[in-house]
Amino acid sequence: MVTLKEAKRLTRTIVKTLKPLSVILFGSVARHGEGEDLDLLIITEKARKDDEFRLHKSLKKYYKRFAVDPFILTAPVAREYYLKGSAFLHLILREGRPLYMKDMIGEWLKQSYEEFEMARYLFDGGYFKGACLHSQQSVEKAIKALLLKKGWTLEKTHNIRRLVAIAEDYRVKINLTDEEIVFIDSIYRSRYPAEAGLLPSGEPDQTEAKKALQIAEKVLSSVKKRLK
Repeated sequence: MVTLKEAKRLTRTIVKTLKPLSVILFGSVARHGEGEDLDLLIITEKARKDDEFRLHKSLKKYYKRFAVDPFILTAPVAREYYLKGSAFLHLILREGRPLYMKDMIGEWLKQSYEEFEMARYLFDGGYFKGACLHSQQSVEKAIKALLLKKGWTLEKTHNIRRLVAIAEDYRVKINLTDEEIVFIDSIYRSRYPAEAGLLPSGEPDQTEAKKALQIAEKVLSSVKKRLK
């Protein structure tokens, strides 16, 4: 059996060898944390003739313990296939687990800033529900950036309660009160019509949207200082 821990170790070898843009784990190990083999999608900036050969040589020490099935695609080719509806790539994006991304922390922090700016723009336009949703996304992505800095393996969750609990395991204090955590999670859950009414007033109003923005700004500012 091969585990997620071994997948991370092997990924470090891949990064050293190919210097890819990203490495995404999919298959049984991504789903369950262990399996019979490793399935990996490796995204590179451009194709080099000897990529497959160099990767083969660098991974030979692992082949004695378990099978490795690496798929190498350049970013333009991956994007082209994805836009054409490749079932393979859509499956990987749905169930895959990123093990490496070039400047992963910076990218998550950048996205957190973008979500916050979108929230502020929507608030100014009177779209309070949208402002709340993007504020929650800003909080989520800022916390993920901080956890990644601590060595956390990215997990597909939008739940702030879950992320704060993970942060405790890494001895990371998130600048949120329990009331703010419950509020910002309820904002996100109310994104669908069937879940409307989770807030006392049903749809978020100006006051609640302003509160969501303030929470996002506070978390983003705190994370930025820590990452420096």
